[in-house]
Amino acid sequence: MQLSPEALNLISLGLGVVGFACLAGPVALRLSGRMQAEAPGSGKSLRSPLWWAGFVMTVAAILLQRVASQQGGGG
Repeated sequence: MQLSPEALNLISLGLGVVGFACLAGPVALRLSGRMQAEAPGSGKSLRSPLWWAGFVMTVAAILLQRVASQQGGGG
């Protein structure tokens, strides 16, 4: 079963929004003062599962967008 380019666009849009929320959520919480920042140089933010989930979803959204543009004749 091959998905249409429109369906791939919608899936990539959803993945991109959720991925960006996972990446930007902790930053927004720290800026609003609801979350404590880690000590400088601790590297904890890069080891966060939420950060990695956001990164993977954002990369997957970019790849799906490329596949959709190639299927739609745009690439």
